[in-house]
Amino acid sequence: MKIKIEISGRHCHLSLKDLEILFGKSYQLKPLKPLSQPGQFAAKETVSLEVFGGRIDNLRILGPARGATQVEISRTDASRLKINSPVRLSGDLKGSPGAKLIGPKGTVKIKEGVIIAERHIHFDPISAKKLGLKNNQRVSVRTGGVRSVTFNNVVVRINKDFSLALHIDIDEANAGLNFNREQKVEYGLLITKVG
Repeated sequence: MKIKIEISGRHCHLSLKDLEILFGKSYQLKPLKPLSQPGQFAAKETVSLEVFGGRIDNLRILGPARGATQVEISRTDASRLKINSPVRLSGDLKGSPGAKLIGPKGTVKIKEGVIIAERHIHFDPISAKKLGLKNNQRVSVRTGGVRSVTFNNVVVRINKDFSLALHIDIDEANAGLNFNREQKVEYGLLITKVG
């Protein structure tokens, strides 16, 4: 099966409470562009991230608001910031580093929530069933092109609202894809079930 590959840059998800602290009461995020997963979007708004090892400005917010605030960065970002962010699925924040987020109206200190996103594939239930895949199963995906690699331990995530796509971060894309910013679509091939 050919699967569209999408590259995630560093970004954050905000809880409604933290959004209002950073941008003001009853603030609504302004969509900049839709993302491939239905209802999700990159917002026009950004924040600054501060940890003891440094700072990242213009950190893009993805909407809509979520139940908990989390920041997703790459291993390169974590090394530069001198923090030991774990590789985790979205929402698995326990024991991860905290940070300060700075917006135009205020600041928020999160005790935990800075992670490196684990590579994963979004599946709708019909596509997953055709392949005999189950939620949280791990598979391998092979990329094409001159820099072909196989990504192992890719987590299968199944939801009726998902659109089929593999999500990797910018470090993984730089290592294993022949991509550039103008390129519209990169594809991989689901090659094996590993667990």
